[in-house]
Amino acid sequence: MKMDYCIEIYLKTGIAIYNSGEYHAAHGAWEMYWLKLEKGSEEKLFLQGLIQFTAIIYHCINKNWEGANGLSESSLRYLKDLPDSYKGVDIILIKDYIKNLKEDINSFSEHKIPYISYEGAKMELEDLGVKAAFIAAMVISEEIETYDSEVIEEAIYHIEQHIEGKERGKIEKLIVVFVKNSELRDLAYSQIKNRVEMIRNNEEVIEKLFK
Repeated sequence: MKMDYCIEIYLKTGIAIYNSGEYHAAHGAWEMYWLKLEKGSEEKLFLQGLIQFTAIIYHCINKNWEGANGLSESSLRYLKDLPDSYKGVDIILIKDYIKNLKEDINSFSEHKIPYISYEGAKMELEDLGVKAAFIAAMVISEEIETYDSEVIEEAIYHIEQHIEGKERGKIEKLIVVFVKNSELRDLAYSQIKNRVEMIRNNEEVIEKLFK
């Protein structure tokens, strides 16, 4: 699915996912935009640095010290020429954390993983707008095996291209709940899936009428 949003939306989405503790999933939002960028551009280097930073955290959690060490050098290389604050992100904090791990990988602690600040604050899932929630829903459904990402993708397609009025609003709200409320996520997904199936069935009935 083509989501033609600005970098800030993808950036905030990935940060919020990371700050929620889904360190591996965070890269999914950034990669959506990273793939569009020209090789060697400042924005591409920035996102590549963030992607590798989250991969370092993920490797450390899984005690893959070799993998974490291998990415530390390249992540610092991607981020080295960026200003202390770039696109609202505290680059110094990230670089200092990577340098400390590089010097002493045994200093890693799951209880001391830094959050990524955005414009001086901790960006969280509940802070995301609707467009960012769409991206987050795609990333979360791809990361967690109990959800079918195709259902979420189809729901977003219907919202953006196909349906209007109350039904559009209902599905949109369900996607926002799916992203922002982990306790209601299963219920929200179930209702999203039901509505997508209803739309499919209605389309099939309409097609038969014109045959």
